[in-house]
Amino acid sequence: MTRLTDEEIILELKNFKSYKMDSNQKQSIENELNRLSSEKRSSTIFRFYKPLLSVIVLFFLLVSGSYFAINQAEEKTMEYTTGSGIFLHGDESFQMKNSDDFIMKKNKDGSVFFMADGKKVGGIEPLTEDEKLKSIQTQNTFISQDLEGFRYSGTYGLDHQKTMDVVQIHHYYFKSPHSKLNYHVYFYTPFFSEVSAADFAHSFKIYHDDKLLQGSNEDWTLSTEFATPTFEVLLGEKDKIGIAGPQLIAGKTDKFLWHFFGGTNEVSILTSGDFKVIATNKKSGEPERALVQNSGLVWSYKFQKNSPLSPVEEVGSIHSIPVNMKFSKSGIYRLDTFFGGKRFGSIVVEVK
Repeated sequence: MTRLTDEEIILELKNFKSYKMDSNQKQSIENELNRLSSEKRSSTIFRFYKPLLSVIVLFFLLVSGSYFAINQAEEKTMEYTTGSGIFLHGDESFQMKNSDDFIMKKNKDGSVFFMADGKKVGGIEPLTEDEKLKSIQTQNTFISQDLEGFRYSGTYGLDHQKTMDVVQIHHYYFKSPHSKLNYHVYFYTPFFSEVSAADFAHSFKIYHDDKLLQGSNEDWTLSTEFATPTFEVLLGEKDKIGIAGPQLIAGKTDKFLWHFFGGTNEVSILTSGDFKVIATNKKSGEPERALVQNSGLVWSYKFQKNSPLSPVEEVGSIHSIPVNMKFSKSGIYRLDTFFGGKRFGSIVVEVK
């Protein structure tokens, strides 16, 4: 190829075709370049936005999951140290029969106050074992004994206060057969008597997931028959308590004779006052009246304190009481007997 001379190059440049743009064309090109530049930036941001969003969401999920796991672990390992805490975060509840004489006021800590005429006359509170011991230590204890004849095991205490409003306090501590709780059920005198306090305490029930808990004190073994020295057959516990009479039929009123055996200790109970029978149906768990007086069911027969005993020498009993009894339905019943609010003994019978 022949190399061009300088003169030839200059001549070629002069003959080269040139183009000119007006202002509109220049502005159009500038706008297009700006648009292309903007799209490039948007594309770059969007390309990084999606993975950035994924990282943020993943981080949030990890933090939330960790927080939930920590809370769950803390809740599982948390040990409530008060009876109120255990009760409020547990699965137990309790009930006691209602009365027209007082109302039950529920408190935020799970306890209940018995209120009459604007005054507190008793209550119920869930306690731990340590709280129970501290509660007992604050009392001026006159009587302290293990509970007998109640649905749940526990202790009873008579506390002397002698204030303007309270003379004594009847304390019942029922141990839950399911949890570590002790339910403190207490009654102020003179609003509650020894008999009425025991009556309400007998109606106290503990539920687990709305199911009635049977107590360790409840023995539902049917009582057996035993012979007396005269070969009369009684149903009950030999040398302790027995009953003579016809077969027990639901809905039918019949005559029976209760016999009580024992020595000096038993005499002190038998002369304490009114004779009471609490008939508890095994299936329902409900206490019922069984004694009949003037064609109506009653809890007790009236007897004065230190009333003379009625022994039956042929049988060997130190006291006997003729009664009329009636049962509402068939089934297994435990018959707990009391004199002046003090339990004597019980028998378990089957009503046909």
